[in-house]
Amino acid sequence: MTEEKKKDKYSFDCLEKECGNRVCCTRPIVTVTIDDISRWTNQQLLSHIMHAITIHTPESETDLFRIETKRQPLKADPDKSACFLFNEESNTCTIRYSRPISCRTFPLEFTGDRYILSNKECAGIGRGKPSKESLEEARDLAEQEYREKMSTVSALPGVYSLFTLQMIEQSAKAMEGLSEEDRQSIQEIMSRGDSSESAPESPAEDAD
Repeated sequence: MTEEKKKDKYSFDCLEKECGNRVCCTRPIVTVTIDDISRWTNQQLLSHIMHAITIHTPESETDLFRIETKRQPLKADPDKSACFLFNEESNTCTIRYSRPISCRTFPLEFTGDRYILSNKECAGIGRGKPSKESLEEARDLAEQEYREKMSTVSALPGVYSLFTLQMIEQSAKAMEGLSEEDRQSIQEIMSRGDSSESAPESPAEDAD
């Protein structure tokens, strides 16, 4: 095999604060797994991170439930957004050492049958000295991320439905505890809201 045809081994070294494009933080979706949430709970960090994550509900038949970080516009370019946990001033992740597993494996990704680069623009690709040990470690982490992601995709619809049902039941019990007067007041408020939304707009008068 010639030198030109020889495939380079995967090597990666994060540039940390010196990174110029931060594609890890500005990629469209930063996924979170149920295992990430479990780790944050054990580390007593969940209360500090909860405000930055959300559940994405399917918008089509082919779409899936997923947990992801919220987005925030970049001050340097308001047309672009970044992960809610990205600190633009310091050019760092605010939970650098407890970041989601999808961030720890980035840009290497395991699809279930092969390894790919999820983003070839990452400035850390090709840096560092590739070794058998570092490659095995990167691949093992990518495979773990894949398993956690698949587990989350499988469990999340049921978990979401369970919490939704519980909230509905709690709301129903709260309504049962209200007096008849309170119920009528709530119904009047709701009916006023419905009527205001459905009321046709008055035609604008012709200007002279």
